[in-house]
Amino acid sequence: MINHHIKHIFHIFTLILLLTNAYGSHAQEQKYHPLESYTVKYRIEGNSTGEKTEYSGDWGRTLCWTEVVQVKRAGGTPVRINEKVITRITGGEQWIIKINLDDNTGTKVKSPAFPEIYNRIKGKDPAEFTKELITSSGAKRVGEKTAGGEKCIEWELSEGARTCITEDLVRVESSLVLGDISVKETAVEVKRGVPESDGICGVGSAVITETVIKDRAEEEIKVK
Repeated sequence: MINHHIKHIFHIFTLILLLTNAYGSHAQEQKYHPLESYTVKYRIEGNSTGEKTEYSGDWGRTLCWTEVVQVKRAGGTPVRINEKVITRITGGEQWIIKINLDDNTGTKVKSPAFPEIYNRIKGKDPAEFTKELITSSGAKRVGEKTAGGEKCIEWELSEGARTCITEDLVRVESSLVLGDISVKETAVEVKRGVPESDGICGVGSAVITETVIKDRAEEEIKVK
């Protein structure tokens, strides 16, 4: 499915940023991003079309986004995705809540991969550790460019998959070109140092069921 491929690329990269950007400490708590908070609105175009709003708060310990997308399928009816994802880090644990906003139901899982990465980031410079993780995954630095009005460094994550992040680690562009699949996310608005708005990190009245991730292959479709 087209949406699975694009989520695999974009969401894994966002997970890299969330889990690796330790930036000093405050009240003996690890910071996970150099910015205390930021929000980004994205335009999604290509085989998937729509929009996404992403919010990072509490120095990266909280990352949330809402996404409304129409996914085109060859010879089939387009699929509508209307969802919210909330990730929170508490101590050495990361919890992920995914909500279907159409039927107001969701799941809550604890990431089995996070404790290992949590231990690896301690005492390391966030920028260097992020670069180390990206390059060790096989990604290559393409160069510098401007996307969404922001200067950024572009990385090729794998064949046909690229992303561009700013100096302060905000993702402003991601793209995937794979055969007949072509999807691109571009920032249309970036704001730093802003409060959470519109309840983007709240569950509201959604019915949430706690589940268990059995392995990391399953986790990749639940996290961003």
